[in-house]
Amino acid sequence: MQRLLSILALAALTGCATLQPSVPDDYKGPTATVADSGFAEDGSKAQFFAVQEIDGRAINSAIIESRKASHGRGFALSAQFVTRKVPTVPLKLKLIGTHQTAAPIHELASRAAGTFFEVEGVVEFTPVADARYVVKGELKKDGSSVWIEDAATQQVVTEKVRAKKS
Repeated sequence: MQRLLSILALAALTGCATLQPSVPDDYKGPTATVADSGFAEDGSKAQFFAVQEIDGRAINSAIIESRKASHGRGFALSAQFVTRKVPTVPLKLKLIGTHQTAAPIHELASRAAGTFFEVEGVVEFTPVADARYVVKGELKKDGSSVWIEDAATQQVVTEKVRAKKS
């Protein structure tokens, strides 16, 4: 019961976070692009792989945009994906790989059934000017992970953040 209350409290507070720009206003140097990714498992549940924070600053993500787009639509999930510019300096990115559902009750049921997986962690990353990157991952019962790939070569360019087996 306490875990359920913690999840609900966290969900309520998520909407209160002040989002920062992915590129600080005072940064004037070159940039690269990092895109969130994911796919629908069905019309009401999807997997998302996203950047949540840059150097400790909360930023907009596919998860936030999908929650907004799905609000008030019952069990219909409207997946939205975010692409953002980032400065080409050493960065600490908080990545997340998670299931997302349109209705909170569906998430609770999925967690109870053992079919809701997530992983998050911070990676160090120095992007190359004008390069395009994609957040990728996998959500599985036997272990989940999330990382960043070069969009052109599909080469992994960060460490893989791994979650322990469920």
